[in-house]
Amino acid sequence: MKHLFLFTNPTSGGNQASIFTEFAANEIVYQQPEDCHLYIYNLLEGEPGKHQGFLKLKSVLDSIENESKHCVEDLESKYNDNNNNLDNIVNAIQNPKKQNAQLNSKNKNYPIKLSHDDISVYVIIAGGDGTLNWVLRESEVYGIDTSAFAISIIPFGTGNDFANAFGWKKPIGILKPKDTFSILSNVVNQVFKSEVLYHDYWNIEVVLNEDGYFDKINSKTRQSETLIENNKNVKTLKFCMANYFSIGIDSRIGRGFERHRKNNAVLNKMVYLVEGFKKSSFKKNIPINLLIDKMTAGDNFEDIVFTTNKKENAPLLNKSMSIVCVNIPSYSSGNDIWKHTNKLGVKLPKDCDDEYKKKYNDLKYSEQKVGDGALEFVTYRTGWDLGLEFTVKGRGYRVHQGKGPWKIDFKESASGVYFQVDGEFFHMTKPKYLSVKYYKKINVLKNIS
Repeated sequence: MKHLFLFTNPTSGGNQASIFTEFAANEIVYQQPEDCHLYIYNLLEGEPGKHQGFLKLKSVLDSIENESKHCVEDLESKYNDNNNNLDNIVNAIQNPKKQNAQLNSKNKNYPIKLSHDDISVYVIIAGGDGTLNWVLRESEVYGIDTSAFAISIIPFGTGNDFANAFGWKKPIGILKPKDTFSILSNVVNQVFKSEVLYHDYWNIEVVLNEDGYFDKINSKTRQSETLIENNKNVKTLKFCMANYFSIGIDSRIGRGFERHRKNNAVLNKMVYLVEGFKKSSFKKNIPINLLIDKMTAGDNFEDIVFTTNKKENAPLLNKSMSIVCVNIPSYSSGNDIWKHTNKLGVKLPKDCDDEYKKKYNDLKYSEQKVGDGALEFVTYRTGWDLGLEFTVKGRGYRVHQGKGPWKIDFKESASGVYFQVDGEFFHMTKPKYLSVKYYKKINVLKNIS
C-alpha cells in the first residue's frame, strides 16, 4: 500500500487551489495505477503543532518504520549470524531512509538514484514555491524525516520555478469543482510514472551589524515593516533554500511586486513587468560592486571566488546590478539562466597561471545538474538584462560553480541592500555577511509523462 498526502494552500493561484479543499472527500482509495491511499489536507486549518495532516503523515511513516524493524527482527530470529544471505535480505527490506541519512551526513556528492520500489509515502503540494518550503519546514517541526518521502507539486503560484524544473504543470483551463476527481486521478497517475531524483537543500544565514535591521512587505497590509523579536530588531535571519537566492535589483523588483500583487496569476505577471520597468527606469540602483566586498569559499572561507577591490590579486567582479545563485534550471518563471550563457562575469588577475585560466575557461562549458551538491552563480549587468532574459536568452554572466560553503562579505559602507531567498523578498541595512552551506537531500519526483 502506497500513501499519498496532498497538502493544499487554498489561497494560491488566486484561490484556485481551493478546489481540492472544497472537494467532497478528504480521503480516496485507488487501486490503479497502484494500490494507494490519498489524503487531502488544508494547510491553513489546524492549530500550531496539531495539524491533522502532519500528524497523520508522521503516524504513517512511523508505522512503516516499525513494520520494517519487526520484519528485520523476525528475520534475525530465523537465521543465525553466519548466514551469508541475511545482510542482503535485511538491506532489501529496510526503508531507504537509512541510505539517504548516510548520504546526507557523509557527503553531498554522487547521489544514489531511487525507484518507486524504495518509496512508500509521497507528498503532493498544491501551491507555489513558498508552499513547498512551508511544508518542508512544518515536517521538521513535527519531527518528520523529510528523506522518508518523495515530493511533487501542483503549481498554483506566480513563478512556479520548482515545478518548472521538475516538469509539473498546472491543470489547464478554468478549474471547476466537478473536475477535481479527474484532476486528482491524473496527478496520481503522473506520480507513479515519474522519476525519483535527489535534490539539494541549503542553509542560508544573513547577519547584520549591530546598527542594522531587516524589513519586508507585510502580506496583509502591503506595507513595509521592520522585523522585531523580543522588542529588538532582528539581526540574523536563517533560511532553507530549495531554488535560488539573489542580491540586487531583481530582489528590489520582487519587493515592489509583493506590495502590489493581485489574486490572479496572469495579473501578477503584469504587475511584475511593471515593477521591473519602474525599478530599472526611474529608480537609482546601486551596483552590487559597491555593496559586496568579496565572496569566498571553503571550510575556512580562504578561497576568494571574486573581489570588488581592484588592489587585491584575485578575480575581479565586473560591474553588476544583481547576483543570482541557482540550485535549479529555472529562475524567475522558467528562465534557465546558467544554460543559456557562457560569458564570464569576472576579470582574472594578469599574473594567474595556466591552470587558473583553464579553470575559468572550463566554467564557460560546465553543466548544471540537480542533486549534484553544487550551486551556480550568475550576475546581470543591468536591470534591463534581467527583463530581456525572458525573450533574449543568455543575458547573464557566469561567475562560479562549486560545492561551497560560501560567504559573501559586505562593505562597511553598504547601507540598503535588497535580497531574496526562494521568492521571499527583504530589504536590509548595514549587512555584515551572508553564508551558504549544504544542508541535506530531499527526494523529488520529476514528471516525465
